[in-house]
Amino acid sequence: MDNHLTAFIAHARQKGMDHNTIRMILLSAGWKEKDIAEAMTAETLDMAVPLPPDAGGARDAFFHLLNFASLYTLIISLTLLFFTYINRLLPDAATNNYYSYDSDFSTIRWSIAALIVAYPIFLLISRSLLKEMKQHVEKAASGIRRWLTYLTLFVAAGALMGDLITLIFYLLQGELSMRFILKVLVIFVLTGGTFGYYFTALKTSPQAAKAIRIHTLFGWFSFAVVILAIVWGIWIVGSPATGRLHQFDDRRLEDLRAIDNEIISIVRPFSEQPGAPVPTKLNKPLPTSLQEVALQAQYQKLSLNDPQTDKPYEYRVLDPAHFELCAAFNFARDQQYDIQWNHPAGHHCFTVDVLENVVK
Repeated sequence: MDNHLTAFIAHARQKGMDHNTIRMILLSAGWKEKDIAEAMTAETLDMAVPLPPDAGGARDAFFHLLNFASLYTLIISLTLLFFTYINRLLPDAATNNYYSYDSDFSTIRWSIAALIVAYPIFLLISRSLLKEMKQHVEKAASGIRRWLTYLTLFVAAGALMGDLITLIFYLLQGELSMRFILKVLVIFVLTGGTFGYYFTALKTSPQAAKAIRIHTLFGWFSFAVVILAIVWGIWIVGSPATGRLHQFDDRRLEDLRAIDNEIISIVRPFSEQPGAPVPTKLNKPLPTSLQEVALQAQYQKLSLNDPQTDKPYEYRVLDPAHFELCAAFNFARDQQYDIQWNHPAGHHCFTVDVLENVVK
């Protein structure tokens, strides 16, 4: 409400003007009838004019939909993060051998990004909606709020039921593990806490002291969980600067693989059937330099310089059937797949047997 409008109405009343005169003056000045009525009511009454439960319409629908959308984003992101953390803390011996220790970095980064965006939106909109409901209690009975809240309760109840059914099934089967129990606990805490909060808030007046305590507790609890998830994730994947250094290492390895593939395609026999004997001689001698490799490349344009330092990669011919490719890496690579390209941190050379097509 405009403070200048309220001050003018109070001033006009002090000068002895009646309601209709003040109204006509304001209308002639371009003020809207609704704004004038609200200002006059606020100036004379201590209690706000109650609004019908369906007041707000599209505006209320927008804010409630955005609020619950951000809530769903929070729950899903937190579940993915804590499941990933549990997998890393308690690796499963039955996990695929090709699982990489850092293969879930993308999942962690995406989930952290979702939390950083969704949580402030959820917090600000929830705070705004609660403030409106305290001022206009009838808004707590809004149809859109009740529908979306009950839908959220239904989803949370379904998740809790599925959680308990799965727990009982594995209990009867005798296959419980600490890893599984922790994941069940994560779902129970996140969905159970959400269910309890919204169920209680739906049954409690926004102005009641109990409701204020519930909102405060839920706010601090959600803040603590989100901060824990974000800090834990950043501790695992490192800072953005660390992520950039990992990207440089990935690019180096891509460049070296491409160079290796082109050299092999240049010097080895073109057509080889699966299971064919290893060739005893090469079509061509090994290129003498990386520039020569780039000139004879058949499949792609090669990057010959380090993406971080812009220094050329090292290439040395050891003998007619062996060569070395060298680069300086920021971090060690210890993957369980394609292990021939694993390397320590720092300067490292890969020795390639061209006839065997093996990297050592």
